[in-house]
Amino acid sequence: MESITPTDGPYVIYKGKKLLDFSSYDFLGLTQHPEVKKGAIKYALKYGVGTSPLSLSSSPHREIEAKLAHYLGQEAALLFSSQRELQLQLNKLDATVISTETDDLTTLKKTKGLTIADDTFLIGIEGKNGFGSDLSDVEHIDMVCGSLLCGSGAFIAGRKTKVAALTSGALSFPVLGALDSALVFIPEMEAERKLVHNHQAWLVNQLDDFSIRKLRSSRVVLQTNEAETLRQFFIQQQIYLAPSQNKTICFSPTALHTPDDLDQLAAALKKLAATDLALAMQSLTPAP
Repeated sequence: MESITPTDGPYVIYKGKKLLDFSSYDFLGLTQHPEVKKGAIKYALKYGVGTSPLSLSSSPHREIEAKLAHYLGQEAALLFSSQRELQLQLNKLDATVISTETDDLTTLKKTKGLTIADDTFLIGIEGKNGFGSDLSDVEHIDMVCGSLLCGSGAFIAGRKTKVAALTSGALSFPVLGALDSALVFIPEMEAERKLVHNHQAWLVNQLDDFSIRKLRSSRVVLQTNEAETLRQFFIQQQIYLAPSQNKTICFSPTALHTPDDLDQLAAALKKLAATDLALAMQSLTPAP
């Protein structure tokens, strides 16, 4: 697995170099929000750096789960320390997981088991107060799940009877503090949500010469046989993109990107247009 280290603003350290990051799904910049950081410190000072005792119904862990369920419009929610921990619980349910970012929710059919909507990429930037997809009118969705704070935690939510069949994970007090603060600030970040979508619209315009797919989040995907070569080109231009998957690369504009950052990406795209690589990409097809 490739190693990168987040740093200030929309940047990462990759192989010892500071690169402009267009791979993050921290769309609102919450992991770097001063108040979210203060929340983590506050909980660490109050409770320490261990994990919350899940056996106590009044523990901070349980309180934040209740807040999250309320904001999501669900009866109950469980928190997990990672997407992997969540996946282990999903495996127990033998559920069908669909993506609210890419799948067509209007054509869902009833499956034998549970159907769970993965709202990872829409939490923060879509829905009422930024708490993800409105699934109230979508048939055959039993539960909703997702990642929080760019992978610092994960959740599943739904009816109490279904949630009660699962086992919650153990999060550290600093992470719980960060999540608690994030839940407060997400509804207030309407300006950031608008900025994210404006950035996506700008990016779609910049990529007009290529075959792309605009996702329901702020992400834009591009599929080509030259995906990894294209990624290395951008890295040479001091722009980081995540490793290609299935011959696809993804651009993720966020609220942290400044006009200067967008100018840097635009300059790289202009330089790309003058290369043989651009010619080799003329046969691009939309991502599935």
